[in-house]
Amino acid sequence: MVGFNRIIVIGVFLTFVLMSCSGEKNQNKEQKENNSQQEFIKNQGDLNETSSGVKVEFSDKVIQKGYESYLLIKAALVNSNSDQVRIEAKKLLVICEELPEGEQLKAVVQLISLTKKINKQRDFFATLTTEIEKLVNRVSIQSGKIYKQFCPMAFEGEGGYWLSNSKEIRNPYYGNRMLNCGNVTDVFQ
Repeated sequence: MVGFNRIIVIGVFLTFVLMSCSGEKNQNKEQKENNSQQEFIKNQGDLNETSSGVKVEFSDKVIQKGYESYLLIKAALVNSNSDQVRIEAKKLLVICEELPEGEQLKAVVQLISLTKKINKQRDFFATLTTEIEKLVNRVSIQSGKIYKQFCPMAFEGEGGYWLSNSKEIRNPYYGNRMLNCGNVTDVFQ
């Protein structure tokens, strides 16, 4: 009986070791993909850069800061830089503290700031876009334009929206894989 218990303990131990190793392999694979994305960005420059960007001025300065922070998260997603997405989300979280309401906004920004996987960050970004759109629609735009854009391929063909300061498409849901996939569906001014 002691021998049988020893075999079970050894079996459980080996199972744990093998599972840990496969987790490391998946983590290494994700790290290699992230490194390859970063290398691509270094060689190609900022994928979010456009020639038609417009500065938007709002009547509310806190919402102004929130929208600008949102655009930095979008830019990091376009560049597939998950670390930068987290950094910018943490900055937006501080701005959210200045807003009198918006618990859903704060919750989604918190999730983005804690999430390391770019695909999950992109999932949460769809909700972030909805919440930021609610904010910008509450105040008047003093100057400039906001372009609401849509990618029909995002989320397995269900599509996804985002806001932009440029009419040129820079897709945050796919980055360099489908950088220009999408169209302008609305313009706020």
